[in-house]
Amino acid sequence: MPHQTDAAPQTESAEEPGRGSAKPTSAGAPAGWPVPDPSLLEDGRPVVPAFPLDALPQPWREWVSDTAGGAGAPVDYVAQAVLGAVAGLCGAGVKACVTQSWSEPLVLWQALVGAPSAGKTPALDAIGRPLATVEKLLQRDGSPERSRGASSERRVVVRDADLAALTRSIAARPPGVLLWRDEPTPWLYALARETRHDRPRGPFIDAWSAADNLPVSVVCSLHPDGLVEALEGTPDGLVTRFLFAWPSPPPQRSLSADAPPREDEAVTMLHRIGGAVGTPDKPLTLAFHEEAVKSLERFLTDLQEEIRGTEGAEAGWLGKGRGTVVRLAAIFALLDWSRHAATARPPGAVGRDHVEAAIRLWRDYFRPHGRAVLDRCAPSDFERQVRRVVRWLKKAGAKAETTREEVRRHALGKTANAGQTDMVLGRLWSAGIVRPAAHAPLPQGGRPPHRWEINPALANS
Repeated sequence: MPHQTDAAPQTESAEEPGRGSAKPTSAGAPAGWPVPDPSLLEDGRPVVPAFPLDALPQPWREWVSDTAGGAGAPVDYVAQAVLGAVAGLCGAGVKACVTQSWSEPLVLWQALVGAPSAGKTPALDAIGRPLATVEKLLQRDGSPERSRGASSERRVVVRDADLAALTRSIAARPPGVLLWRDEPTPWLYALARETRHDRPRGPFIDAWSAADNLPVSVVCSLHPDGLVEALEGTPDGLVTRFLFAWPSPPPQRSLSADAPPREDEAVTMLHRIGGAVGTPDKPLTLAFHEEAVKSLERFLTDLQEEIRGTEGAEAGWLGKGRGTVVRLAAIFALLDWSRHAATARPPGAVGRDHVEAAIRLWRDYFRPHGRAVLDRCAPSDFERQVRRVVRWLKKAGAKAETTREEVRRHALGKTANAGQTDMVLGRLWSAGIVRPAAHAPLPQGGRPPHRWEINPALANS
């Protein structure tokens, strides 16, 4: 293909105006270098809102705050784990009925996005331990499915993402299970691609709707730098079913402020919820109050307008908001009810306050976090190439320079021609990640340089 000199970077200094969005030199950057664009680094993330703790009913609000502080984790992750625990307990054993013709199972798919040191594992463990105790208590109590001759191993939390293993787990616990994955492996792609002899496509994508007797909720971890790889190749629409949390690291908290662990409190409340769950053929029904339905109708009207103004993955994600808000509202109703005495009657309704809290959480928190993730995991081909080169440069460690040909051959695997590689390097120049090598003479006639220095800050990012 012809050399694309018109799109190549010019030979002006990296500090001159018009070189893009790289930040000016600061005390935190190597001398003479700008601060690299954080959006291209593994921990770079857009500004997104903090989790609205006041959306959770008491005492869960305080429980999440205290538990997150003790674990050194963002409240976002602990709150996600709580929502996932309730969804795993309920599944198809609870039905949120908005009208006579519209009901939703309590199934949620959630992804905790963050680097390995972001606090995901401590947050998940904080609810995983109480949930494991609840499993044992429910087996001791004898739940509805036990009388039907199900196996004694009725696990709520499962870690095997094999479709056959999930099917066996649900046969033992018909209301459903919570698939718990706290490691960055290609399990999602493998699961989504599994098929049954009676299905033309993989059935897992329908598990979100508890279809085909496969009610599976999900809580998983994703690394921000591996979002593309983790979700690449999965069926269209699968990623749009996830609720994402991509929080900032929590501020340092005084050790004297740590409250005693409150696992027993979580066990009591989750056990209460689990004991109220029915079976898929006789579920616990949560009807929506009249005022709750009116609030939901106003939300759906606004949502429809928003969907018309979007496209692609974002439109698909917004389209799932209808069912997701209903499920969140029902979970809030159960969390609210769980604080009452053990003799309290099972909940029977979802109120307006529950719906309003669910709408606010979905609209003001999950939507901007979802947009941030979708922008990262569904970029243009050009942006994928740029990020691919950044990862290669980071792995190079102390490497001070590279050449266009090295980038084309080793970072891009010869998937780009010389002109396209020049465009990628131009984007990285704008981002403060590379610059033309100072000791190498610049080509004449506006042609792009072939040798590039690498910002030393990249090795420490």
